[in-house]
Order: sequence, then C-alpha cells, then structure tokens
Amino acid sequence: MITAYASLETVKNALTHGAFEYLIKPFSRQDLEETARRALARRQSEIGTRNQLTTLVQEMRELAAKTRGLEEEARGEQIEQSLRVTQLSILREISRTLLGQLDFRQLTTAITDQLKAALGYDEAAIRLGAVAPEDTGNETRVVCPIRGEESTVGYLLVANRPGSRPIDTRERELLEMLSDYLAVAIRNSSLYGEVEETKQHLESLIHSAGDALISVDGDGNIRGWNPAAESIFGLPRAQVVGQPFASLLPPGPYQQARVALSAETPVRTFDTTARRADGRSLNLAVTLSSLPGRDGSADGLLAIVRDMTAQREIEAQMHQSERLTALGQMAGGIAHDFNNLLQAILGYAQLMARSPGNTDVIRRGLDVIEKAANSGAETVRRIQKFARLRPEEPFVSMDLNQVVRDSLAITRPRWEEKKVKGGVPLQLELELGPVPMVMGRPAELNEVITNLVLNAIDAMPRGGTLQIRTRLGDHRHAVVTVADTGMGMSDDVRKRVFDPFFTTKGEEGTGLGLSVSHSIVERHGGDLRVDSHPGQGTTFTITLPIGMSQSGEPAAGGETRGERKGRILLVDNDPQVLSILGEMLKDAGHHVLPVPSGAEALRVFVPAGFDLVITNVGMPEMSGWDLAERLRAGDPNVPLIFITGWGLQEEDQARCRRLGISALLFKPVPPHDLHRT
Repeated sequence: MITAYASLETVKNALTHGAFEYLIKPFSRQDLEETARRALARRQSEIGTRNQLTTLVQEMRELAAKTRGLEEEARGEQIEQSLRVTQLSILREISRTLLGQLDFRQLTTAITDQLKAALGYDEAAIRLGAVAPEDTGNETRVVCPIRGEESTVGYLLVANRPGSRPIDTRERELLEMLSDYLAVAIRNSSLYGEVEETKQHLESLIHSAGDALISVDGDGNIRGWNPAAESIFGLPRAQVVGQPFASLLPPGPYQQARVALSAETPVRTFDTTARRADGRSLNLAVTLSSLPGRDGSADGLLAIVRDMTAQREIEAQMHQSERLTALGQMAGGIAHDFNNLLQAILGYAQLMARSPGNTDVIRRGLDVIEKAANSGAETVRRIQKFARLRPEEPFVSMDLNQVVRDSLAITRPRWEEKKVKGGVPLQLELELGPVPMVMGRPAELNEVITNLVLNAIDAMPRGGTLQIRTRLGDHRHAVVTVADTGMGMSDDVRKRVFDPFFTTKGEEGTGLGLSVSHSIVERHGGDLRVDSHPGQGTTFTITLPIGMSQSGEPAAGGETRGERKGRILLVDNDPQVLSILGEMLKDAGHHVLPVPSGAEALRVFVPAGFDLVITNVGMPEMSGWDLAERLRAGDPNVPLIFITGWGLQEEDQARCRRLGISALLFKPVPPHDLHRT
C-alpha cells in the first residue's frame, strides 16, 4: 500500500485488510523495489503452500476412502466370522443332541427347537418319506433332502414368515450340512430301534422260557437268573446273583463239563441231581456253553437247566405200566396153562382115588402131579421176577437156552391164540445150539427175550415165521437172534427204535419195551442190535459175554442125615400149608410146633425155647412182619425165616434186613430147599 499519510490507525487497517506492507511518500526507488521483491517472494511462498495443502487434502481424501473400504471389508469379515461361529455353535449343540438322543421323536423335537431358538426361524420341521414338501422358491423358505445310503429318507424344512428376512446362502449351507448329520442320526435311530426291539424280544423269551437260563461270569459267579431258574431252584434272583454257580450243583459233573469246554467243543451237556431251597430232590439236565466277550475270548458261561424230575417220574410210571400191560397180555395164556396143569392134577387125583390098589396108576399120577406143580410154581416164579416181586438177584451162571425156553413158555399162549382164534399162520423155528453158560440175571434176560418175541408177533399181523437161534460167537460171547418175516422198519424208525417213549403202535404201545431191553443187555455187559428193512422183516441180535464160572445146583431130595435136629416154631394161617410144611420138617428129624396164627405163636413162644421160627408173611390180624417185631423184642437172637406166596416189594428187602430175617422162601417150597435153609 502507498500512502502520504501514515497514521497508526491507517497502518493497522491496511494490515488488517491483507496489505503485505505499505510505503509512505516520498519513498525511493530502492525502497519500492525491495518492498515489491519481498511481496513477490511472500506471494510465491503462499502459492506453494496452498498447492501443498491441496495435494495433502487430496491424499487425505484418498486415504479416507481406502480406510472406509478397509473398515467395510473388516466389518464384513467380522460379520462372516460371527456367522460362522454361530453356525459352529448351532452344529455343536445339534451334534450333542444327535449323539445323546437315539429316540427319533425326541431327536426331531430337540433339533427343530434349537433351529428356531438359534436362527430365529418361524418354522422348522423334519419329515420322513420320499415325497418332498413343496418348494415355492421363496427366499424365506428352504427344503433340504436328507439322503440315506441308497435313497432320500426325508426332508429338513425351515421357513420364515412371508415378507420377513430372507434365508441367505450361508444359512442354506448350514442347513444342508445339518441334513447330512440328520441322515446319520436317522440311521442310528433306526438301528437303535432294531436293537431295542431285539433286546425286548430276547428279554421276553428269557422271561417266558420254561428252562432255567443262568449266565455265569468268568469267576464262576451268577450274574443272570431268569424266572424259570427261580421256579426250579426255589431261590429269588436277589439271593443268588453274585454267588458261585457251583454251589447249586454237585461238584463232579459240573467241574468236568466246565473244564471240557473249548473252541472245538463249545457246548457240553450232562445230567445231575440237586436240591431245591425247600429240600426237595431234583433231576436236572444241564447244558453249558461259552459266552464270548467283546474281544472274542470266553467271558463266562451260559447254563441252560431243565427240570427232568417229573419226566423221570413219568418214565418210571410208564416203565411200570409197560410191565403191567405185559402181565395183562400174559394173563390169558397163564390161565390157559394153569387150567391144563389143574386138569392133569385133578384127573390123576381122581384116578388114584378110584384105584387105590393100582400102583402103576398111583406112580404115574404122583409123577404127573409133581411135574404139574413144579411147572405151575415155575410159571409163578417167572411172573414174580418179571414184576420185580422177588429180590434183585446177583449175577449167576445160567443156561441161555433155558432162558429162551422160559420166554417161549410165557409167550406161547399169545402166538397160539393168533393161530387158533385169528387164523394167522405163525410158525416157530427154534435152533438152540450148544452155548456155554453166561453170567446174568435170568429174570431180566427173560424179560428181554419176551419183549422181542412179542414185538416179532405184532410185526406179523398176516402171519409169518418166528426164528429164534442161539450160538457161540467169537469164543468169548454167546449170541441169541430173534427174527421175524414181518413188515420191517424204515431207516428213520430203525435209528430211533431204542429211544425211550418211541413207539409205532400208537396208543397200544408205551415205547419203553425196547429201551428197557437195551438197558438190561448193556447192564449185562452185552450188546443189542437191530437189522431191518421195509418188507424184509427184522432181526434182533443179543450178544452176551460168556460166564467165567458155573454155580452148582443143590442136590434134590429131603435127606438131612448128619444135620443137627432143632426145635422149630412153624406159623401159617393156611391149614394145608401148615400141615405139609410140618410133615416136611418132621421128615427131616426136627421137632415142630405148628400154630395157625401170630397171636397163638406169641402165646407159646418162650425165649430160648425154640431154635428157629418159620412164619408166613401174609396172615390176617397179625402179619408176619408184626410177629417178627414182637418176637425180636422178646428174643433178639432167635433165627427167623419168612415164607410168602405173594412176593416182596423192593422196600421190603430193607425191612427184612432191619428185622434180621435169616432167609426168605417163596411158595411152593421144595423139601430140599426147606431142609437146606
């Protein structure tokens, strides 16, 4: 600024209005140039600074734009990361649900509730089946297939209300991933259902099984006990679990079967006995099998225990019934035989009475009467032994050919009746070869051959030939064959013919005859085999070991000379028996006091007054048992002999031993047996 008036106020205003400097007139050229130079320099400096500011502002604007881009990018990454965390959180919770829940209904409810709570869906559902729900293409609705191993098993459906927020791509990815998890979960749930159903079925079978099912751990202690086990043993589950299984059974058979279990023989069966909690005896059939553990090694045992007590009792009853049936079948034939014997006895008795002086008639008559009586006694003896009314005899040396003859004598009425009444042509071919004596019980082997003969007759309803042969086998065995020309057997029948209760006779048979016969032959150390074909008949072969010794028969007759004479009290309620026995004893030189009753015997008995008491068993009012008890009370040392015509049951043998009975005689008693005893 140039001015000729330069007050302080003027200078202040000039500078305030942007004047760089001012010159006061007059001024020199040098002052003017210097001032102009400084003003230009300042101006140039101001222009440079302004340009720099412009550049800086531009750069700042560009930097701000970049910063906003980075912020937006960071914000996007943060949102995506937050969404991913949310997805993972949802997947984690759903995975826990999938792993912890196998019931399908509860599983679907838990997952749909979690989807609604975590992602805010208005609708979430899982629908099984191959038919897909309608997909409208709306951005607020998603349908994801749930794919199984071979096909689609269902669909996952989520949706928001129309007009609300759409379901973005990331959520769709989450739902698709979840549908894959659901496929596995549905498969697991299905398998779990099958396992649960199988478990319930097995538990029902175990609970309703009639046999005891008992699981035993590796230490031998009980860990499983079904209701049948409780019923059989009479012990509740709480009382036995954890206890040794061996405490229920005798140690021998169980320990042997347990030791014998192996990979080659994973199952062992044995029969044994045990006692219920109430003390009752049990007959048991036990099957042991190994229980495999998770690694395949044995992890204990499974014991299947069947109560055979009732069946064993039925078998015994059926066995007895078989004997009674056989006796009933023989009754007609026995009556026929006895009538023949009585006819001979009565006829000759009447002839001798009319001809008392004819010694020939008397001699023949006495001979026939004696043989007839012996024959009748032998028939009774066979029946008693067959019915087990005589004591169990030890093995004795016996004539096998005689056993065959005795069996034919018993069965003869049966096949003769078929020949005479039924008109059935039956022929007997008997070939008894020279065989050595065998050791055994004649009554039992008689039963075997009788069974075989009766079966052979039944196998020939239209007639045929019955062949019975005896021969020497391999110098150590005797052989008996019973063959028929009847119907024969199929392979299935032949394989089962010795099984208990197996019969081809329907209601007429019990299925025990051949089974019992097989057992008897085995008890004798022998073998019973069968050879049969349909339409070609049947042959049974008995092989028995030859006896090593032969017992001698006592000499017949009543001679007792040289023996000590005794004082004998003889008791029998039958006058005829009392008379003949008394005469037989007197003939041997004994002093006999015969009395007709037990009461009379007690009246005359004096301790040490008799050397021997012989009494009948079956007497009225006071039986021989009662008399023996009373006599023993008065004189414990007097010898007692029982005579009976009835026979004795097995339990009577023990009673005889308790009373100290010296001997047991069966009527009719031959004189030599009476004298010897």
